[in-house]
Order: sequence, then structure tokens, then C-alpha cells
Amino acid sequence: KVSLTSMGSSARVEANSMLVTARASQRVDGASLAVVRVALGLVVVLSAVRTWVYDWTDRLYAGPTHRFTYLWLGWVPQPGPLGIRVLVAATAAAGIAIALGWRTRLAAAALLVTFGWIETIDATTYLNHYWFVTLLAALAIVVPFGATWSLDARRHPGADGRVARGWVWLLRFQVGMVYASAGIAKLQPDWLLRGLPLRLWLPARADLPVIGPLLRHPETAHVLSVAGAAFDCAIVPLLLWRRTRLWAWLAVVAFHLITWRLFPIGVFPWLMIAMATVFFDPGWPRALARRLRRQPPAPVPVEALAAAGAPVPAWRIRLLTAAAVVWVAIQFALPLRHLAYPGDHRMTAEGYRFGWNVLLVERASSVTFLVHDPATGTTRTFDPQRLYTQTQLRVMNSEPDLIAQAAHAIATHEAAEGRTVEVRVDAWLSFNGRPAVRWIDPNVDLAA
Repeated sequence: KVSLTSMGSSARVEANSMLVTARASQRVDGASLAVVRVALGLVVVLSAVRTWVYDWTDRLYAGPTHRFTYLWLGWVPQPGPLGIRVLVAATAAAGIAIALGWRTRLAAAALLVTFGWIETIDATTYLNHYWFVTLLAALAIVVPFGATWSLDARRHPGADGRVARGWVWLLRFQVGMVYASAGIAKLQPDWLLRGLPLRLWLPARADLPVIGPLLRHPETAHVLSVAGAAFDCAIVPLLLWRRTRLWAWLAVVAFHLITWRLFPIGVFPWLMIAMATVFFDPGWPRALARRLRRQPPAPVPVEALAAAGAPVPAWRIRLLTAAAVVWVAIQFALPLRHLAYPGDHRMTAEGYRFGWNVLLVERASSVTFLVHDPATGTTRTFDPQRLYTQTQLRVMNSEPDLIAQAAHAIATHEAAEGRTVEVRVDAWLSFNGRPAVRWIDPNVDLAA
């Protein structure tokens, strides 16, 4: 044992770094990561099945003749009807492979490419849980999800099924960022003091049995708003503390079942319920299985102890540490980037995507596109339904970057017919039930 207080500052930093590295390199049971892996694979398969069943392959992806792109991702090609079906099938196959733990890292890379391709086809299909799946797919390329309870492990019978503790903590961080970011985003007057937007949404669910009549009252929205913010802000510390961990996970189950019943949020609740189990002890699945079978705890084999002390090359530690630091920094920066923009991001939507702003705001708007032809001096309205689907327009109406994209598309459409035009908009927005206001300067030529 060495007293850190007797060291110089640089020596203390180095010693603390060594302690953290040693702790992160400690070998633990990989069973909890196996549960996360299986859950991820099954959710991916379920999402692919829903895409087929609800005919989203055509209506959302292959059908639209024009699309809205993400910044710097306009180069992503839009596949036709056959291509999108191949991508969805490949996504399902990757999900099955991940659930089985067959060539896990290769399957994760395939999932990242196919699932990411589908999600970048059109920005109007963005969903928080799709973004979360994309992040998990990227992590699964490097995280040893297939260390145990997998076909990969069966190909290496000598492996002990253990992983570095740092991988478990990286997954805990990723899950924790979802809750913490969502909680911080709710710490504002509309949510805490006015019960908005829940006060606008809950009366529509008044037909539910038992609790339906309660949802008509504004007081219910206020109570649920405060409870939701408290849950998001407190759940990660409660999951980290051993004494409250089980009760916190049961609260996660209850919370997501309630939100799943009240709001159309797809597979997100089931994914988060499964992902939250990563906060339990890494060996909890084996301990639970032994308890159900009434078996005594299994002793740690000598070879496992020997493997725990096996040295890891210094270059690999430095590389993984640097990659983890960059990853963590990006995950912090994305939800906070809206602070770099002027105005309220809940209204302007700048920095809103990829920030875990879950059920945070209600934006209702109308947009009229005005096309002015300088050659003739005439101004007329342009119906955007000539270029976009109703689903696309419903999202576009409240997203200013998409409105700007539509203006450029309209100008291009007019240019193809031999007209060079200016495109302006008369756009009105109602934010969290407030009276509608004009929110885009109608004198600006957006096509320019």
C-alpha cells in the first residue's frame, strides 16, 4: 500500500490512473452482458417484423420520391422496394445472430450498417430508441457480448466466460445517459410547474379502464410530470446502489409498462427494461439460475483465477482507454449541444435529435410555401404533397431544418420545369399548447 498524499501531483495522477485501469481490467462474469446481447438481438428482430407487418418498408422508406436527410448524410442512397426489403431482412438476420451469439462482432457490424442505413434514409423516421439501438450495435463491435452463453463461446471451450469489468461499466454508462439526459431535459417550468405537454396528451387516453377518468384532470398531469422527472434523475443512482438496486429495477419495469400503455413508443420500454439489468452484479444470471435450481454457489476454478492475472499489452489498454474516453465525451456532448445554439431548443429543434428528449414537447404547426417567380412577378402557393408523403409532412411542419430542405427541393423542382424561383414560407407554430405564432421570417428566400 502506498500513501497517495506523500506523492507529487503527477505521481498521484499516474497512480490513480493505474488504479482505475486495474479496476477496469478486473475479470468478471460475462453473463450480464449475455442478457443484454440476447435482448438487443430480440428487439432488433421485433423491430424488423413490425416494419414488415405495418408495411413501413414502402410507406416510410421505399415509397417517398423525395426525402429529408441528416446533416452530412445526404449521400446515403435510397434503396428501392427490393433493396429496403433486403436491408430489413439482413437486419433481422443480424439480430438473430446477435441473440444466438454467433459471430457476434461480425453480426454487430452488419447490424450497424443495415440498421443505420435504414435509419438514415429519411430524417422524419427518427426515434430515440432507434438511435439507442444504433449505439448498442456500434458498442457490440468491440464489447465482448459473446463471451458466454453464445455459439461463439462454444467454439472456444477453454474460455472461462469472463470479461473486463470496464466493459460492464461502459454499458452501464450508456444506459445511464438515456435516463440522466431525459431527466435533465425535464427540469424546466413547462414540465415541472405546468404539467406540459402531459396535460395536453393524457385526456386523449381517458378511455382506458380504471385510470381513464383520472387522466382527464390537470392535477394528474402535474403529478405524473414531477414523478417522471424524479424517476429519470434518480433511477441511475438507485440502480448503482446495491441496497436499492432491485427496487429500482422494479420501478423501471413499472415506469416503462405505464408509458408503453399510455403512449405509442414501440419497443423502447422493453429494450430499456432489459438494458437496466446491466446494473446488477455481472454474475446475476448464474446466481439466479442456481437459486432457482437450489444449488450452492459455484466455486471459482483455479484456471479462471490464473486468467484474471494475465497481463494485457500496454498499447491495447491505452488504445481502449482513449477510445472509451472519446465515446463518453461524444455521449455527453450530443445531449448538451443545444446549449451552443440561441433560443429554446424545444421550440427551434436545434440540437433536439440525439439528445434523449423523450416526450418532452408538443409542437403543432402549419407551413405554407410561397413560390415567387422574379421573371413574371407572380407569387403562388406550392403544395408540398407533390413531393412528400403525409407522414413526412407531419414531421416537417415543426422541424425548421426540414422546412429549409423542402424549400430547396421545391426550387429544384421548379428549376427542372424551366423556372428560377424564390421560395418563402408562412409558418405558424403552437408550442406546448400556446397560441400559434409566426416563427420563420416570411421575407427570407429559403431557396437561397
